[in-house]
Amino acid sequence: MVSFPTHVLVADDGSPESDRAVDTAAQLVRATGSSLSLVHVKALSPTVVGVPAAPAHVERLREQGRVLVGRRVAELSAGGIEPEHAEVRLGRRIEAAVTDTAMEWGAGLLVVGARGGNPGQRYILGDVSVHLVREARCSVLVVHTEDYRSISRTLPENPDQDHR
Repeated sequence: MVSFPTHVLVADDGSPESDRAVDTAAQLVRATGSSLSLVHVKALSPTVVGVPAAPAHVERLREQGRVLVGRRVAELSAGGIEPEHAEVRLGRRIEAAVTDTAMEWGAGLLVVGARGGNPGQRYILGDVSVHLVREARCSVLVVHTEDYRSISRTLPENPDQDHR
């Protein structure tokens, strides 16, 4: 018997890659009976040390996040999934906010979308999914877009046959 985490957290940034991650997480929880939670993290821009971000800017970020989370919750609900948690969080480091949320909510699996881009862009801008794989204290599933090179194999019904 294979065990599967009972709580899946999907980190959503509103991108097409996140669309695919949310869809994948939904399929997983339907197939396993696990619960699903959703977090959207808005990055707070660095400010001068000791000077907090402008309240109007923070509220604008929260509202943008609430719109995205509300839309995702409606999509999931239409598909028969009621998220256990669905929140907007703010943080200076997105990956830290996501991993903290996963620990706080007891997630056994974190599902994230992978951004494409060339290696130079990933080096300069950083890749949140890579940081999450390194820092998370739970399993992480990185979902790639359809144009990402994938390898698949169909297993034969008869184990004595070898179909590739």
